[in-house]
Amino acid sequence: MIALLKIYKRNITQKDGNTSEIAGAQPYAIYNDGNLQELDESDLLSIFPNSGKIFVPEHYQPPQKEVFRFHELIESNTFDVSRPTSCKYFLGKEVFNLKFFEVIDLDETIANDRHQIVDLLNKGISIPFVVSNHVIFRTADDYLVGPLQMEFINGIYRCKEQDFIQYYQQEVVITAILDKNQERLFCMNQLDSENLVGWIDVANEQRVISDALKQLKDNADLAELSRKMIARLKEWYDSDKAKGPHLQERLQRAIHIMQGHTLNQEEITLFTELVLELDVTKTIIEQRVQQGFEDKYENFLKENAKLVKENNVRKQELDNIKSAYINEFKALETIKYQYSEIKNTMHDKIEHLKSNFASVYAEQMALSNLPTQPIAAISVPNSAQLGFAQFQSILGKSLSSVSDFSNLLNGNLSIFKGNDEKGTLAATILSAIILREPIIIFGASSFELAKCIAKTIACEQMVTVIPEIETFSLNQLNQQYTQFTRNEAVKALVIHNPHTTAALYSLPVYFKQNKWVDEVMPDLTFITIDSLDEALPFIEKMPYAPLINSMDYMSRFMNRRNFRALQSGQLMLEQIEGSVVEEDSKSIRREFREWIEDYKDRDVEIPYQLVEWLNQLSSFVSDDEIFEWCYTVFKNAINIRQNDEVVGVEVK
Repeated sequence: MIALLKIYKRNITQKDGNTSEIAGAQPYAIYNDGNLQELDESDLLSIFPNSGKIFVPEHYQPPQKEVFRFHELIESNTFDVSRPTSCKYFLGKEVFNLKFFEVIDLDETIANDRHQIVDLLNKGISIPFVVSNHVIFRTADDYLVGPLQMEFINGIYRCKEQDFIQYYQQEVVITAILDKNQERLFCMNQLDSENLVGWIDVANEQRVISDALKQLKDNADLAELSRKMIARLKEWYDSDKAKGPHLQERLQRAIHIMQGHTLNQEEITLFTELVLELDVTKTIIEQRVQQGFEDKYENFLKENAKLVKENNVRKQELDNIKSAYINEFKALETIKYQYSEIKNTMHDKIEHLKSNFASVYAEQMALSNLPTQPIAAISVPNSAQLGFAQFQSILGKSLSSVSDFSNLLNGNLSIFKGNDEKGTLAATILSAIILREPIIIFGASSFELAKCIAKTIACEQMVTVIPEIETFSLNQLNQQYTQFTRNEAVKALVIHNPHTTAALYSLPVYFKQNKWVDEVMPDLTFITIDSLDEALPFIEKMPYAPLINSMDYMSRFMNRRNFRALQSGQLMLEQIEGSVVEEDSKSIRREFREWIEDYKDRDVEIPYQLVEWLNQLSSFVSDDEIFEWCYTVFKNAINIRQNDEVVGVEVK
């Protein structure tokens, strides 16, 4: 199906609050066998159900101004009449071989108002809408002027043509379309040369005089632009050399213009006596002298072209050397500035970590809530360079099922005015244990949220790490798990701000290559980050780890009393094994993509690396809730298609 559409630009608001510009399409008429069928409101709803709109792919470039075009419409295979946002058709390729013209009525007639029509086309006409590319003017006495193109300048439309415009006497089929309460007229008829009646001269005065002078080939002296010139024009006009009424009309205009700008002999004599004393004359003489010099110089360059070429090559080489020097100087200054900034930042971070290490370590000991129970802080060689705190409690509640863990987690989060009623956070934690993948938590309360979750699921076997700058050691971290003896229970690890250490480069590779010793590796790993902006280089190295905002779950002010109120829990690994999804189905990847297209109005590509996450999460929570959750926490891994290219989603 081919339809006449108005393509326009519209703004959409994304989830992060930013707006972007995309193209929209509104159908106005259907093309059928050379005719346009106008669409009223009932036609729109019957042919384009739900919204009366057409789905426009995101890669379609929106126009700078609204424009009418013919496009093919392709019926969608995924149309669902029950969804109000679903569209039956989506935009196909533009049809270029169908020509149509916008018709604009004039109150003037060719017979009586010819000069007024010339003024309208030449000086401008006010039109209350954005006109199409090709326009036909219909006069009051039913002549068709055009087709022609108009340009919008200073609030009015002017004719682009600067020569003769043809006008016809021909019947055309006109379709009226109501656009924004403004009636607009269109036709598809080509104007036939057999119906040509005449021409309208819209050339400016300069063009009229220029064309007239070209007819007098024997005149080479512009000083004769006087009565003698006018006489020659009249003589030529009366001869048989002026063929066609439009040429005669132009000659008449030229004679009239020149008569109005010609001096008599007395005025010319007076002018000749005074002209050399005028400043403008002196300026002209100087310009002529300068022009003469430039002409001589141009001849010199032509005669010495080889020398000039060699000189230009040397000059270009010198410019390149200067440009390279400037760029290298700027790069050096930038590097110096960045080095100074990094040095100051690292110094401040070192001082901050040094000043806070003792208090943070003491807080970890206090928050264990086990003043009379065995608490082991393991020391290893150079342990003074690492902040390790290992907790082994016997007071934790033994959790008999994953649902018990989900309920206990929801209760603990309520202490901080947070909740996980939908179970998406609990499902992500359990899936991370099954898939042996880390979870990244960011925000001011990231460390506290990780401790809350770890205490809920692995109170007996939990290690927290606050690494110092340049001293973080994965080998030392691995040795901590040799101290735990209950391999059948969930073992948790919390690493705080690793991007401030050498772990920025080593830790992502450590997880990717799974370098843990299997029998002593942590089952659940949290990477907590205070500032998301500072950690972007680290996060980009781990695009398939879920990214969770701590402020979504911890909005209450945190103190030791809050953490004492937490209920400890210990979950056995055998309780999780029953939830393992063995089937590696790829259909959920397609369903996730279709959900994003329907609800987020985006054309995306879902990486295969998310299939295991989607399959596993769907075993705990319904698809709609999981899809909304995954769109948020895996936004760093989802790719958006733009103009037939795939680009990564920026982390916000």
